Amino acid sequence: MRTLEEVGNEECENKEKEGMTKSHYLMIFISSLLISITGGSLLGWWLHKYHPTNAQLWMVPFALILLFTPAIVSLSVIMSGPSIHKNDEEDVLNTNQRIHPLANSLCDPKR
Repeated sequence: MRTLEEVGNEECENKEKEGMTKSHYLMIFISSLLISITGGSLLGWWLHKYHPTNAQLWMVPFALILLFTPAIVSLSVIMSGPSIHKNDEEDVLNTNQRIHPLANSLCDPKR
């Protein structure tokens, strides 16, 4: 019979293997959408209230950053998706790099 500690460790390992679930992606999508909506609303408010007098110009770049940043981040994550490896440990173990001894090198402690 397994102990509670073994069961708890097994559950944690399974959750780590699962990675991000659909609910995580949904929360990220909703937060990105809210940030973009905030940026668009801020830009619309500036256009309605301050554009005729060209006052409060700091709001324009701030609103544009809020409006377009989630889209740019999403595109960069999607574009880099194929280049991300699933298991980095295997990549590290499978590299064929030679290890050179320190003898006669600049980092040799005997030098």
